[in-house]
Formats: sequence, structure tokens, C-alpha cells
Amino acid sequence: MNYFNFDGRARRKEFWAFWLCFNVVLAALLGFGIFVNLAINGFGINAGKSSIGYLPALIFMAVFGLSWIALTVRRLHDVGLSGWLVLPCFIPVIGGVALLVLGLAPSQVGENTWGPVPAGVEV
Repeated sequence: MNYFNFDGRARRKEFWAFWLCFNVVLAALLGFGIFVNLAINGFGINAGKSSIGYLPALIFMAVFGLSWIALTVRRLHDVGLSGWLVLPCFIPVIGGVALLVLGLAPSQVGENTWGPVPAGVEV
């Protein structure tokens, strides 16, 4: 599908659906990692000395991180902005606010430089 596609446009529904699924799976993998680390180290004073349990979350971030960037670039295109504006999204506090504003911004009406209006967007 559009996992590694940086061209075109992505509507709000696609952006928020991916964001929700990405964060739910990541939270589940991090929770799994905590339990694995506790099982390896025990629940005593030495608990948390290992980080091997976080490996699945790290692999998930490595595999789907590029997909998240591609989707954010397509969402920027949908709003009518350059994809290079994805870079401020990596600044800790500013990035969260930028993603929220980007996710809530309406699609640009009509065709723009990056293509036609995505299917399902009502103008």
C-alpha cells in the first residue's frame, strides 16, 4: 500500500487511524517488555537491570518509523505544505503540538501540487 510512499496526499482519517494503531501496538510491546524484564530479573531489588524485553518495541519502531514519516509527509502534502516540514515534528515539545495541529487541519480544497483530493474527503 502506501507504507513507504512519500508522494501524494493522506487525509485525516488515514493519519489518525495509523497514529492510533501505531501507539496502541507500541504501548502493548513496551508493556510486554516490562513484564519480560521483570521475569528475567525477578521482582526484587534487581528488577529492571535488563532491557532485552524492549527489543520487540525497538524492532517495531525501526520497521514502522519510516512508514510514520511517509504518512506525515503525505498529510503535510494534503494540507498544502512541503514534506520537509516533517523535521520540526522531531523536536520534543514542538513536535507534539505540530502533529496535533497537522492532524486536525482540514484538507486543501481541490487538486494541489501533490495530487488530487484523496478519496473520501468531502469538499
